[in-house]
Amino acid sequence: MSRSLRLVPLFVFVLAATLLAGCGVDSRPAPEVPALETRADTVAMRLYEAHGGPAAWASMPYLRFDFGVERNGETHVVAKHLWNRHTGAYRLEWQAGPDSQYVALFDVDAFGEGASESAPDAGQVYLNGAAVDAAANAELLRRAHQRFVNDTYWLLAPVKAFDPGVNRAYVADSSDARHDVIRLTFGDVGLTPGDRYWLYVNAETGRLDRWAFHLQGMDDEAAPRAFAWTDYRAFDVPGGTVHLAARKEAQEGEGGIVFPTLDVPASVPDDAFTNPEPQL
Repeated sequence: MSRSLRLVPLFVFVLAATLLAGCGVDSRPAPEVPALETRADTVAMRLYEAHGGPAAWASMPYLRFDFGVERNGETHVVAKHLWNRHTGAYRLEWQAGPDSQYVALFDVDAFGEGASESAPDAGQVYLNGAAVDAAANAELLRRAHQRFVNDTYWLLAPVKAFDPGVNRAYVADSSDARHDVIRLTFGDVGLTPGDRYWLYVNAETGRLDRWAFHLQGMDDEAAPRAFAWTDYRAFDVPGGTVHLAARKEAQEGEGGIVFPTLDVPASVPDDAFTNPEPQL
């Protein structure tokens, strides 16, 4: 039986998009408001504020979501996530077969910038409630962290434009009356620093209407892949209200990335980050 993390095995049309489409470092959105020195900075901050703003995001206690792929009207849930955003404690669950359920309990802050290497002391992975051996644990933790980086970026990109190492540029010739476009590139940070993203910010609402990206693993001549961000939902948190898009619809072909479970709970069970049995 393979002990590797399954990365969207049934829907190859978006495999490249879901496989680490999220270069940005995994830091939580910071409460500090950076100096806005360029037009790109101004647009990025308007985008940030339209999705809740720094104070709201800094106050969010937990984030719970399922990451799924939709095609032909069917949804395949790839992984289930629960994050304590104040401590870094993380719970990831995924199924590797009809009778094989993995649970990873780890600390996302224990991984270094980029997390290109495993962090065996970051936590423990369990198969059907039993801890896997040390060698398997190191590899599965690395892959679980990759899943965290990828899946949260699909959900939180609008509030991560000011992460350390992110470069912002205003794309004037790609903008129209309805959108301002900013291009994100990356310094020596994240899992895939060669990625490039274009964020189409609604000029009226400030929300992210769609994004396009060219990942470092794609052919140089390949056209960027585009997804519309839709099905926005509002969640009240101590510092305000955050807004999250629960559906990312592919602009070529059909289907997309969906979050069939999406919540910002005020509390979680006491054993949420210690119980090795599946509970999400």
